[in-house]
Amino acid sequence: MMVRRPGSERNGDLATVWQPLVVAEATQGTTDNVLSSCVTAVSAKFHVRSMLMRLACLCRHLVIIGLVALATNRAFCGIRPSFMLDYSSWHATHIVLVTTTTDGATFEVLESWKGDLKTGERIVIPQLRPAQKAIAVSLYPKSWEEAVNGGVNEGIPKQLPGSRMVLFLRSSGESPTREGPERTARHLWEPADLFSEMKTAALWIDGSQVYGFVQLMNPGPSVLFDLSISEQRVRERVLEVGNAQQELAHCIAESDGANRAECLKPYAKTDIFPARKFALDELAKAGPGAVPAIRRMLDDPSFSRDASALVNALAMAGGEGVAEELNTRLRQDLAFWKSTAPSLSQGWWNQDLNSGTPLRGRYSETYQLLVALEHTHYSPGRTAAIELCAVWSSVPAMSDPSSFDQMADECRKLTDPLQPNNNNSPEN
Repeated sequence: MMVRRPGSERNGDLATVWQPLVVAEATQGTTDNVLSSCVTAVSAKFHVRSMLMRLACLCRHLVIIGLVALATNRAFCGIRPSFMLDYSSWHATHIVLVTTTTDGATFEVLESWKGDLKTGERIVIPQLRPAQKAIAVSLYPKSWEEAVNGGVNEGIPKQLPGSRMVLFLRSSGESPTREGPERTARHLWEPADLFSEMKTAALWIDGSQVYGFVQLMNPGPSVLFDLSISEQRVRERVLEVGNAQQELAHCIAESDGANRAECLKPYAKTDIFPARKFALDELAKAGPGAVPAIRRMLDDPSFSRDASALVNALAMAGGEGVAEELNTRLRQDLAFWKSTAPSLSQGWWNQDLNSGTPLRGRYSETYQLLVALEHTHYSPGRTAAIELCAVWSSVPAMSDPSSFDQMADECRKLTDPLQPNNNNSPEN
């Protein structure tokens, strides 16, 4: 069971407000991390009951395949849709501050924060029409204890005409709706939401409070709840994400790999997760010219959170030309595990469920080095892989089932293709 309770959010913390997938750490590129803590995957900046954390289903660092499965299989880990500010801001084509009208599914644009909708235009979102028996958001449960079990707060609230909302939308083409006196926008709208749920691509504003649908406890329903952030701070964050998108677009337009990498570098450690993931993915595509910059990032402790993704970027950008360096880095990690493994206790993987834990990060880096060497078919890498296999199999704590360990399996998988007489070896 995963529990999250609201805490006071300060302006500098908004990057992680209701970011259930810290989706976040969502694509580090290593399958060893497909299953880890749902606590880190679905909570951020909230008080968590430590006695319940150990019971959370494990799903940290979802890889792309896992992320897609999560979005299409609602039963996975019991995760239900939750509003994610950075994700929705990044993926939306249009973000608008609107007012409700007498028709519960029609909204009038007050301000356009992203996209080309104009003040006064009306948009129709049938999925946001309240049920006949819906009540106003002001009447919804306010305390965590009342809200967590769901009920009336699982449904769309009924607001008085003129109430304010923020919508995060994707345009999916032109609609047959004609432009009449009310200037109804000619678009078909989809939610800018990981789960394709319109109610988690919207915010309801009631006075100074901002409400959104979130999952307060796993397992548990998505409920409308006070997010403890202000409308102004939401607006500011939307602008920050939009500026990052524009600047990254300029970066990838740079044809020189070295210059492109230097432009992407600051975003490889931004707290805007979609921007960070985009930057890391683009580094991998930047070619050999990007290798020096990626190397410097790998050696900079401030980038350690995404060391595994940087290893992947180094291997993809440099190809066989960096195989020897990858092997050198693997040997450094081997030395680390030789000195560290004997002191680890059973259950070390779950002793700290924070995604930034140094041991977890080093594990991800080592695993990615093995994967990278496998792709480069670098025969000398076999020696370090065999030694790592020996370390992993000789220390009981390293093969602890609670860690969902795949390191030993990857070591063994790596050594066969790197055998000197193997057909995949560059020597044959």
